[in-house]
Amino acid sequence: MQTSSLSAEKTGELDQKFGRLIDQFEQEVAPYDRLTRFAAIGTFGGVIVSILVPILYLQFVANVNPYHAFMSGPAMYFVIGGIVASKIVPRLLMAYSNHKKHELSRTKYKPITGVCMCDLYQFRTHLQKMEKASVAAERIRHAKLANYYKQKMNS
Repeated sequence: MQTSSLSAEKTGELDQKFGRLIDQFEQEVAPYDRLTRFAAIGTFGGVIVSILVPILYLQFVANVNPYHAFMSGPAMYFVIGGIVASKIVPRLLMAYSNHKKHELSRTKYKPITGVCMCDLYQFRTHLQKMEKASVAAERIRHAKLANYYKQKMNS
């Protein structure tokens, strides 16, 4: 009971001080979040495409047994290269997206707030999830995560 009243006070303080800044930050990083979502979907789709396209091409266009072509030709290298690329390229996109978000936070918001906006956003998110949680274990988990981000902002 005491943690929920404590979190309500923290959320009230947080919303009064930084609520608008966090909302503005969310709007500014929305394109990078979309890029991250696209990359996550691309990982799954890239693996499927890099396996199915060569099989369909060899069977219907080249009129070759695809299983024989995989063993005797460069098709296997294409498939393996496609799988590796579909794992690496999305991770690079996600790393670029995170870099741009932190750069925006460092240059525009950190001089105003004194903390990284990514951490502040995560702190607010976990406080809100803690309030909405119906199970005690879930509240405790979000409270621990909120404390982690609060300590990260204080250091």
